Amino acid sequence: MDILLTTLALLLPVLFGGLWLNLVMPAPLPARTALVLGNGTLIGLLLIPQFMWGLDLVGVPLSFVATGLLTFTLIIVAIALHLARGTRAPAMLTPDPSAFASMPTSHQMLFIVLLCLLVLRCVTLGLEVLWRPLFPWDATMHWATKAKVWFEFRSMVPFVENDVWVSLGGENVFTDRHPDYPHTVPLLQVWMNLAIGRWDESLMNLPWLLCLVAMGCAFYGQLRVAGASALIAMGFTYMLLSMPLINIHVALAGYADLFLGATYCAALMAFHNWLTTRCRAQGLLAAFFAISCMLVKGEGIPWAFTFIPALLLTVGKQYKSVKLAILASLGALLLLVLASKNPAVIAQFLRTVTEFHADGLTGTLQAVFLHDNLHLLGYVIMAAIALGLTIPGTFTKTYLGISVALACAVGMFLFLFLFTVFGAGASSFTGVARLCIQLAPGLLFLGAMLCNDILVRARMNRRQS
Repeated sequence: MDILLTTLALLLPVLFGGLWLNLVMPAPLPARTALVLGNGTLIGLLLIPQFMWGLDLVGVPLSFVATGLLTFTLIIVAIALHLARGTRAPAMLTPDPSAFASMPTSHQMLFIVLLCLLVLRCVTLGLEVLWRPLFPWDATMHWATKAKVWFEFRSMVPFVENDVWVSLGGENVFTDRHPDYPHTVPLLQVWMNLAIGRWDESLMNLPWLLCLVAMGCAFYGQLRVAGASALIAMGFTYMLLSMPLINIHVALAGYADLFLGATYCAALMAFHNWLTTRCRAQGLLAAFFAISCMLVKGEGIPWAFTFIPALLLTVGKQYKSVKLAILASLGALLLLVLASKNPAVIAQFLRTVTEFHADGLTGTLQAVFLHDNLHLLGYVIMAAIALGLTIPGTFTKTYLGISVALACAVGMFLFLFLFTVFGAGASSFTGVARLCIQLAPGLLFLGAMLCNDILVRARMNRRQS
């Protein structure tokens, strides 16, 4: 029974997000199945916790039946809309044999080998999740504390700061190291435990494996939409899903960094393909995932705001008269959000800004270029950017939007570990590597597109010569 209920809990977000995304995603797309299933699963994983939060808000106890019925009803609505469209509605599972058949036999064999290695990797990671209870320190101190309490109380009872908890004598409130962390990740663990009816520190971490698979499918699909060949897309997907630190965050599940990395990468990929194709579905995906970054972890707020300068420099340049107004409005909105959460948050942030931390720089460089956390991502990105500069318009036209967003993200990342008290997290390697995986998938996507362009350009030069 546990196997059946666990499978159902994992299948509902896939069906919900996939069916609704299938309604809006255009049919003639390469790797459409991977695109819809990958992004759709991420949508489901992000929205089901919001359904639970909404039901709790109106007084409905946290329940697998209540949330499952709501999700199932929305799935039925999506199926009804598909049936109403008739033959005009594309199937969610649409094979794309032409791309594979057009490859040379050696490329086909390499494609299959990489795919089999990824399947094997996911299977072994799944076994790790099933065999290992909740283990990481941050997971037990910051995230699962909320999941455990909310599961036991069947309600999202409030978490407060330590001093507030002491002053109230612990009456009807709880506390942990970060009571202000977003609710999305803990509610996913609650969702899994509600499905089987008991607290299980292994089964509740299966969404991390599902997130990894979804990120890989979305990554492959968006690379194909961006013009990459099937083999190039599969090769870089293998690089992404085999990154040691990303694998560790699945095997040692419980952190939110993997979900944030997948969400931010999904936003970047959809944003780039929307700028390129002006596909409305890609625009909706970009907006949804950008906003969802703020629902996963605190760092998601600055990552979401990296799209503002990217929009101003791409779309906004066509409306120069309103550019300053948009920027000022968004800046005021950010200050309002921060101030409403904690009036002293700006002063607290300013107190974290200190002098330059040379040890933070050393730790950051070692984490990116020396440690085997992200394979050779730092070197791949540097080489791809250097070669991309040889192609006219690469960063000023073709990849302007995603390059600006990632440059802002990397800039904030470096500022955090070089000029604030968090430099200690870089010098001791306790925080910098985890934060890297929030940006690594998006950076690899840019690197993959640059490498594909370089290969295409070299192939064209050989033909011309």
